[in-house]
Parts: sequence; C-alpha cells; structure tokens
Amino acid sequence: MSDPTTPSAAGPQLTKVYVPPPVRLIALEEHFIYDGLLATYDATDRALLAPSRVPGLDEVGDMRIVEMDRAGIDLQVLSHTKPGAQEIEDAAQAAALASAANDYLAEAVARHPKRFAAFATLSTGAPQAAVAELERTVQRLGFKGAMINGHTRGAYLDDERFWPIFEAAQALDVPIYLHPSNPHPQVFDAYYKDYPQLGFAAWGYAVETATHVLRLILSGVFDRFPRLRMVIGHMGELLPFALWRADGRLSPKAPHLKKSVRNTFIEHFAVTTSGVFSTPELMCTASIVGWDNILFSVDYPFESNAEAVRWFSQLPIAESDRAKVAHKNAERLLKLEPASVRSPR
Repeated sequence: MSDPTTPSAAGPQLTKVYVPPPVRLIALEEHFIYDGLLATYDATDRALLAPSRVPGLDEVGDMRIVEMDRAGIDLQVLSHTKPGAQEIEDAAQAAALASAANDYLAEAVARHPKRFAAFATLSTGAPQAAVAELERTVQRLGFKGAMINGHTRGAYLDDERFWPIFEAAQALDVPIYLHPSNPHPQVFDAYYKDYPQLGFAAWGYAVETATHVLRLILSGVFDRFPRLRMVIGHMGELLPFALWRADGRLSPKAPHLKKSVRNTFIEHFAVTTSGVFSTPELMCTASIVGWDNILFSVDYPFESNAEAVRWFSQLPIAESDRAKVAHKNAERLLKLEPASVRSPR
C-alpha cells in the first residue's frame, strides 16, 4: 500500500506489458473500497484512499478485469482496504457496514466467479458479531477467509477477547490475512511525527505488522488453535530476515509455548509477495518459510499488476516452485478449484 506522500503507481496500465508464460496466476492481496466504509474514515485515510488518488480502488468489475488481462492475472482475491470497520466505535454500525461491504463484494464475485474470490471484512471491535459475519460469509457467500487490518482502536489480536474469531476460522478451516494498518497513534507520535513518510508503507506498516505477529505467537494463540492458518503480505513484513534473532532471544523466555517462535511462524503463516517485487528478498523469504508457503500477490491498485507479473515471470527459479507461488499454494490454502495452466477467459 502506498503512503500519503507518494503518488500511486497503479491505475490503468496502457503501456506495453510483458507477456508471461502460460501459468495460472492467482493474486491474493488485491484491494477495493466500499463507499459506506470510506465515509467513516479519518482525514488521513480519506486522503490516502480517495478513489481520485488511487484509481481502480472503487471498481470491482470490467475495468479491473481488463487490467488483470493486460498483465496476465487470472484471479484476484479481493479484500477491503484498511482499516475496514475496525475503527468504528459503535458496534451495531460497524457490524452493519462490514456486512454491507461484504454483500457488495459478494455481488462482484457472483458476476465474475472465475476472476474474483473474496476475503471478508470484520467488525473486530465486536468479536461475536465478527464471528457471525465470518461464518455467514464463508458458509453462505463462499468467501475464502477474512482480512484483519492491524489493531482495533489500539487493541491487538493477542488480547483473548478477539480469540473467538480465531476459533471460528479454525473451525471453518479458512485463513486470516493479517494486513497492515496505520501504526498505533502513540507509536506514530513517538517514532514518525518528525518524518511521517516513514509511518506508512515505506517502513511503519511492516514494523507494526511484524510486531503484531510476534505478539500473537507469544500469546499462545497457536497452541490454543493448532490448525489456525494466517497470511501476511509484503514478503513477510521484515520477519524472514529477523526471525533467527527474534527466535534466539524470545523462545528461551517463552517456556509456556509448545513450539519455538521460529517453528510457530513457519508452521502457521504463509507469506505473499504483495508490494515487494525484489528477487533477493524473495530468496531470503523462501529460504526461511519454503516455497510451499509463499503466494503471489500484487497489492493492486496500490502497486502495478504489470510490474509484479513482469518480475515474477522472469524469476530465476525452478518452474515447479514458480507454479507453487503462482497458483498451487493458493489453491490448497483457499480450497480453490485447481488449474495447471491459464484458464480460458
């Protein structure tokens, strides 16, 4: 996701695009915005996420599919951009708007079921309502899981009041995608107020999400729910590079955990390439989590479909690993109908 100081690089791509080899491409972290939720956002997020600033964010139909076709993307898994319904204090309003946004998304998927799938947005401030909405969207609307955007008004998911959401996700056998949101206000004030550009996609989002992941691991939530699967984007939010040191310093001080910090991360988290189209970072991530736990993503429309596909198609990796990242891992994790080559459009 881009930050308020950097113009969006996305929008309609009218230039010549590299034609990728015939491998199915599923993009796992691709965003949209629902007007009803946008109206509740604070001034920072309204400016950051205005459709006039991020072309394509408010469109979930033919124009988006044209953009996918230009780059060679077969399927987008759509999710509502941050913070969704998580900052709304009124629980009834938050639940109603989350449901409305999910219904809006379900209609888009129904119109283009071969091109779109969906993650639910949840009103996490009211965990029981969030559980009901996760169950409704998965069981009745065919959603593939949910996306949670960071903290909920300063509260992180290691707080056990949120754990019914994880219990439901495990029971439904669907993943939770933990996506960045703006850093905690106190953190932003302490770290970033003098250099606000650091607080968003350039740095702050990754620090915030990586810290959130480590909090979850240390909380013991994965011991409580041993089949819970989660996903993080942006090539692992700095964690693949930092995991050795974090494990060495944290695991000996966490005797309550059944597994080490490192093993918990590798066993419970998948990582996507969203917004990071760099081969050294990919190779580092693959060496830590393995090719079975990496999934292709763009972070559209904050990033360019064409740039992501061009980079991915030219990677110097085994074709068997390319197929895993391109579609096989997503098909397994999200229980999508498998396809070994690009589907007819």
